[in-house]
Amino acid sequence: MKKTSLIFSLIVIILLVSACNPRQATPLRTINLNLTYIPNVQFAPFYVGIEKGFFSEAGIDVKIVYGNEADMIALIGAGKETFMIASGEQVLMARGQGLPVRSVVNWYSDYPVGVASLKSANIKQASDLVGKEIGLPGLFGASYIGFEALARAANLSDSDYSLKSIGFTQVESLITEQVDAVVIYIANEAVQLKTRGYDIDVLKVSDALDLVGNCLVSNEKSIAEEPELIKAMALAVTKSVRYVAENPEESFEICKKHIDNLADLSPEELDIQRQVMLSSIAIWQLEPLEHSVQKQKWQNMHDLLLELGLLSAAVDVEGAFSDTFDR
Repeated sequence: MKKTSLIFSLIVIILLVSACNPRQATPLRTINLNLTYIPNVQFAPFYVGIEKGFFSEAGIDVKIVYGNEADMIALIGAGKETFMIASGEQVLMARGQGLPVRSVVNWYSDYPVGVASLKSANIKQASDLVGKEIGLPGLFGASYIGFEALARAANLSDSDYSLKSIGFTQVESLITEQVDAVVIYIANEAVQLKTRGYDIDVLKVSDALDLVGNCLVSNEKSIAEEPELIKAMALAVTKSVRYVAENPEESFEICKKHIDNLADLSPEELDIQRQVMLSSIAIWQLEPLEHSVQKQKWQNMHDLLLELGLLSAAVDVEGAFSDTFDR
């Protein structure tokens, strides 16, 4: 009789525990989150979202994948992947090619590109770029588009300056004076130069034109068929972004679990990476934008791409983004 009572009691306890923890009975949905480039502290929200359980709380088991932005956005558009981080120009150019991709979270408040020069070059405004040789990774991507936005806002044309493809060697190319100025990411190379003691001037693209930076991107099929998944992911991402902004030191420690060799850097190099993360936080979008404000950012990017010939025809700007999932 006592054995029967004990078994009954155990069954009751198991049922009560299961009722109090319903998520344990529901398997997580495994989803790839496609990031461009390589592991970096600028991706801190996604590492933090995994470690703090923000994604799992939303029913999602996030697996981070790194790769080429153009290849990844093609997979998103084809419905073979569901989520990626992409810059606004990539979304519009993909839609111009018939790929049904759409931004569902605006991650960056400011377009993250700028032009850096040594103080000795005396480049204080965009008009000072006339006659200068400017290094950039190549005539592609956010760096190229950001530079063209800055130049055109100052009514400069291609004949006013010389562009030189230098790959991702902006810091070395500038300090060895191979070029007069370099196109950089505000939160990366600018921080590296300043932290290493170089006096520089930085022209920010965001001061000249308000453009769409990095976004969480999905596709129209997923948005139509699985809006609950899109919203769960969007809210988990925004929660992760805010957590990093409010807890930078803890977040930096979490990054060490996801970025090879970060923990092994010298104190000086480690501080540079910490400053890169803090500078990234400064340009993130921590609260949802008003629809009209977000639309204008997309319209500005759209018009620039048309002017540059990177869009062959106008596309529907309203179709490029949704602002209903992150609030």
